[in-house]
Amino acid sequence: MFHINASYFLRLCALVILGSIILFGVIDYLVNHAEFRMSQIKVEDQQALLEIGAQAEQLYIQGDMVALAEFINQIEYQYDTWAAIVQRDLTPLAGTQIKQYYLDEFSLGRDVSWKIHLYFPRNPVMDIPFAQDGTHFIIQLPNSMRPGSYWQLTYLLLQFGIPLVVLAGICLVLYRAIMKPLKQLEQTTRAFAEGNLDSRIGQRISSKDAEFQQIAATFDKMADCTANTIRAQRQFIADFSHEIRTPIARIETAIDCHKSGLSETEMLERVAKNTATMRELAENTLTLTWLENERLCANTDQDKGCFDLVDLIECIVDEVKFETPHIQFNIQLPDSEEIDSNARVLGQVIENVLRNASRYAQHCINVVYQNREIKIWDDGPGVPENELECIFQPFYRSHGYSHTQPDSHSFGLGLALCKRQMERIHGNIFAQNVPDSGLGIYIKL
Repeated sequence: MFHINASYFLRLCALVILGSIILFGVIDYLVNHAEFRMSQIKVEDQQALLEIGAQAEQLYIQGDMVALAEFINQIEYQYDTWAAIVQRDLTPLAGTQIKQYYLDEFSLGRDVSWKIHLYFPRNPVMDIPFAQDGTHFIIQLPNSMRPGSYWQLTYLLLQFGIPLVVLAGICLVLYRAIMKPLKQLEQTTRAFAEGNLDSRIGQRISSKDAEFQQIAATFDKMADCTANTIRAQRQFIADFSHEIRTPIARIETAIDCHKSGLSETEMLERVAKNTATMRELAENTLTLTWLENERLCANTDQDKGCFDLVDLIECIVDEVKFETPHIQFNIQLPDSEEIDSNARVLGQVIENVLRNASRYAQHCINVVYQNREIKIWDDGPGVPENELECIFQPFYRSHGYSHTQPDSHSFGLGLALCKRQMERIHGNIFAQNVPDSGLGIYIKL
């Protein structure tokens, strides 16, 4: 199920909501402010209209109508518009009356300081009243004086251009905030892929958000697992190569001796012995490799079944007794113990442990079962404390406390196989030195 980090989600929501409110507020303010400013006639054009009205009023006061008509014609030609001198004469009908404040404030057109509507196609009529007689100079605003020439372009810029730039900036900030840690992760991944197995991102990731921290931790965990697997495989191959060279060298020596005319029977026995050694090494190596790759395999559960553990242990002990008659076995087992597990896998583990104990025991081996745990220990030299975990690694052979060379008949795979097999059946196996005795192996079911 997808998990949402509340703090990170709320921060994103707050950023988007607050940014949207600010963006729309700024756009609304800019549009209204720009429209108002662009709807005003320029101050110099206002002054020009007032001067034209003042000249017309002067000619009207002088009573020179011919000169006034010529002046109006000149203005119309110069500004490509129309103008007129009119008298305000409002005659109420049917006995109605007009209030004086309306007559005083009545206008035939717009004052030069008023806002001009930018959306109307026709230019408005400007009204410049004379000081007396209710006479007005009116003129349709010339195109050259009409404000808002770039309003359409400005409107598109404010409505689309600025939001586009602002949103692009916000996206850039979010992109950098998200891509920077991802870029760091990509660089670390590339370094790991190029062979730097120690490459980790850890606390070097720039983002402090829990999501990216979790991704970094998951990557480091994966890198640790992968690096350990690669190193283990490299060491495994090196150890296997080292181990298999010995029997091959012996076979080659035997062949050379045979060519030199030495005893054929003795040489064949030596070749057969070393061939069997190589086969055992190969089989154990393949089994260990399979167990490494197929841990907790579903087939293990299919092989489960109820069986008597006591009978299984006694059968294996009898077989090992026959092979090592000089060793005494002290067994403490209940009459019977029914368990539900994989008898084949568990039998292999017990057999490997017993054979390993018989290799190092001097006089006796003890086998005890109690509380779903099998304890097997010998009276051999034991293992140094710092090697108790190492002996479960492939190809590891301990010198023990005897300070002698490791057993040449052992490849160091037995206990490694036991550990992987116990993991398959969800159990555990570990080693401890038993006081006043040798090495003890504990098999927990």
